[in-house]
Parts: sequence; C-alpha cells; structure tokens
Amino acid sequence: MKHENLKLRGRIYYLRRRVPERYKTVENRNEVLLSLRTDSLEVAKSKQGGVWRNQVEAWEAKLAGDTADAEKKHAAAIELAAVRGLRYMPMPEVLELPTDKLLERVETATDRREAVAV
Repeated sequence: MKHENLKLRGRIYYLRRRVPERYKTVENRNEVLLSLRTDSLEVAKSKQGGVWRNQVEAWEAKLAGDTADAEKKHAAAIELAAVRGLRYMPMPEVLELPTDKLLERVETATDRREAVAV
C-alpha cells in the first residue's frame, strides 16, 4: 500500500481511502479517514495495511448482517465487535457495565449497525 494515502492531521497520521463500491450499501461515506494513532510516519506506514484490513472486515461483517437470517446477524455482530477490539456481550450485560466502559464501546461505533454489534 502506498503512503500517499497517509494524512497528517495535527500530530496524528490517518489512512485516507475511498470506500469500495461493494460496501456502499453499508457505508454512507465515499471516503474514510481512519486514525493510525501514531505521530511516526514509519509506524503509520507499517500499520496502514492492518487498519485497512480491519475496516474491510468490518464492512464484510455488516454485509453479512444485512440478511434476514438471525444466526447470520448474530455471527456478524460477534465478528464486528471483535474487529473493533471488543468482546460481544448481550445487551443486558452491556447495560450493567460501568459508565466509562459503556462509553468506550459506544464510541467505537461509526453507525447504527456497529452500535448494535458493540
């Protein structure tokens, strides 16, 4: 992956990529800007491939969740939560979390589908 997709905003590098056509049904944006959480160009270069793969996996999980099959939706929610670095939890358990942990989960979601999963 080329490094011209890397953008420095303030002191943090971001990966900027267009949304592939396949994912337009689950992603409202035409382009995504994903934080690489580093101020080092070398670290950003090394992280961009993994961050992009995680984003594509998240979109794939969303696509899988667009079916009417409840088992597929549940599996997609588990996968999407994992992609976001979280363990899937049933809603009653999530509601029992301390406020700071609940907010961490909510803040990882980029849209309604992800919010349901995390």
